[in-house]
Amino acid sequence: MTTIADRLQAAGPGWIVLGVAALALLAVPILRRLLPRGRRHRGGGAVLFLGASVVLSASAILLGGMAGASLGTLVQVVSVLMLGIGLVAIAGLVVFDLVLARVGVDVPSILRDLLLVSVAVALVMGFLRLAGLDLFSLVTTSAVLTAVIGLALQSTIANVFGGLGLQLDRTLGRGEWIEVGSRVGRILEIGWRSTRIVTKDGDTVFVPNSELVVGEVINFSRPTGAHRMTVRIGFHYRHPPDEVRRVLLAAVRDAPGILDEPPPDGGPDEFGESAIVYALRYWIADFEHDTAIDEEVRTRIWYAAQRAGLEIPYPIRTVIAADGGAIAPVAAEAGGRPGGETFSQARRLSRTTPAEGGD
Repeated sequence: MTTIADRLQAAGPGWIVLGVAALALLAVPILRRLLPRGRRHRGGGAVLFLGASVVLSASAILLGGMAGASLGTLVQVVSVLMLGIGLVAIAGLVVFDLVLARVGVDVPSILRDLLLVSVAVALVMGFLRLAGLDLFSLVTTSAVLTAVIGLALQSTIANVFGGLGLQLDRTLGRGEWIEVGSRVGRILEIGWRSTRIVTKDGDTVFVPNSELVVGEVINFSRPTGAHRMTVRIGFHYRHPPDEVRRVLLAAVRDAPGILDEPPPDGGPDEFGESAIVYALRYWIADFEHDTAIDEEVRTRIWYAAQRAGLEIPYPIRTVIAADGGAIAPVAAEAGGRPGGETFSQARRLSRTTPAEGGD
């Protein structure tokens, strides 16, 4: 009867695979500690494949080693493939996350994954070809199966190629602020299927890559990162525009977050019903805090207007009655006249004419 010791002795190459996989698996945590702080979460794929290689190679040793066309041989072949893929993943950690990251070269994740997958696929197909199995000819002869899979994964394939297009032409990059549809956020990562952005409210949004390629996207971080903001406010018609412009520009001078170049500018933007609407335009570079900067600018405008005696009037509307009488001006927002009369009181003060056809 063949004992377990005899099987272990006959395993031969299986011990080599098991030893290499175990050593590589133990090296992954050490390698992670050497990576930059923001990349230490990577390496999960290497752990998965190397762990599978350890389990499979140990199983193959117990099943009877490499000799003969047995189940142990098949399991050992699979363990070798898992080991090869795991070593490719470790090589990716060393090259992309350790060496290139230290010298300041940031390779996009989707391009990195594409290179590693290509190397792993080439390694697997080469190993299987040496074993007498040509997967390339098997795939090319299965045209119907390929067509079915292509139709089923049509949207996924579109997203994958969309992500590749974004990486190749460098239209968008990690850390940039964009607006797509009604969502505004900073890009965290461009993946295979979707792009992950985080909004100003701290929410994570996954946008399909095809939507970024086909739809309209505003990039607030390019070409320079400077973004123009506009504040519109109405002042009474009696105030000269030059005086209002001077007060507005003085209000935002030296305001935190506002760029000196290009300088702020402004002027009359619209002649409204009860006021001249002025537009104050200024530039910021910190788009992440645009809301706080806008609030500070509006606060400064209000205080500056109060100090300069500039009136911000309420909307006033003059209503003409159907019988031809002119109703006194009515404050639109307050629901009454500036003097205090309500709409019904103003209606009674209007001039009336005799009804047509009366005696």
